[in-house]
Amino acid sequence: MMRRSIIPLLIFAVILLTSCNASTQPPPPIQPPEQKQASNCGNRIVLGWNAFGTTEKYIEQNNTAPSLNVVSPSWFRLEAEQFVQSTVDPKYIRWAHQSGHQVWPLFGNRFDPELTHLVLSNTKKREKLIHRLRDILVHNDIDGINVDFENIDIKDKKIYVSFIRELQETLHPHGILVSVDVSRENPDPFWSGSFDRHELGKAADYIIMMGYDEDLGGGGKISSVASLPWVEKGIQLLLRDVPARKVILAVPFYTRDWVTDLKTKKTEQKDLTLIEVKKIIADKGLKKKWDPQSKQNVIEYTEENKKHQIWVEDEQSMQQRLGLVDQYKLRGTAIWFIGQEPPEIWDVFRK
Repeated sequence: MMRRSIIPLLIFAVILLTSCNASTQPPPPIQPPEQKQASNCGNRIVLGWNAFGTTEKYIEQNNTAPSLNVVSPSWFRLEAEQFVQSTVDPKYIRWAHQSGHQVWPLFGNRFDPELTHLVLSNTKKREKLIHRLRDILVHNDIDGINVDFENIDIKDKKIYVSFIRELQETLHPHGILVSVDVSRENPDPFWSGSFDRHELGKAADYIIMMGYDEDLGGGGKISSVASLPWVEKGIQLLLRDVPARKVILAVPFYTRDWVTDLKTKKTEQKDLTLIEVKKIIADKGLKKKWDPQSKQNVIEYTEENKKHQIWVEDEQSMQQRLGLVDQYKLRGTAIWFIGQEPPEIWDVFRK
């Protein structure tokens, strides 16, 4: 009996290994965590946000990002009268599905706490909002939605949870997933304190932790967009409230140039894409220096009596971030945003 039972197990093992190495196949369907058993090699989510462009530009950018299996175009915005302003493009959906990608459009609240309260605090308006979203998503054969409500008034903390719970209950019968973006925990009552992470984690299919903007946490500190210890601590805090199988870590495809006037001692900051930083390094002949505190490379240079300091996002720092996804057995990664990166960064995701 034992020998006979081993044969089908060996066959199954060979099939499993073959499927894990078949890189030419599209990724398997992504289902809610409750419907999955232990995750396997082909199950990790790699989501890419599209922003500030056209459908043609989004498709062009996504085609250079071979590891993506979920794409999130910025299509939905909260609106006072119609509740949802939509810019859905069927052409994009056809391209995504033909390419083996799921589509989870981003739904934002314009960072407007008053508008958010106006709609979500009214039961009838909230219901109309949810039904309008459902109709658009179902009609267009869309796979999920990514809710990115930020700067919510802390008084609407419970209302926001109710909205996500009602949205999930309405969309799940249609097989549509709900993911919710939350900030890394910080002292700010609006940007962080308005998220009930424990209850949101129960209501949504996935929670995406925005693992960046550490340097805007107050105090005017010149620092990394997202030092690795800060990100890791944020993951640890979030895992107190949300199971790892539901957590997606968002990583930055951008950084900042901190410019200090050596005469006035005043400092300004400017966002830079990864491509722009690579060009600065090449044009100025700079050498990157490893910072053991942030676990990132740093470049510095002085020009026209102004000191520039940049914490670099590159293959080394991204490998560190993906290492946290492995270490804490998270569901995957999300990238803000696609189109700012040199192609070699994707080698890290392939590994």
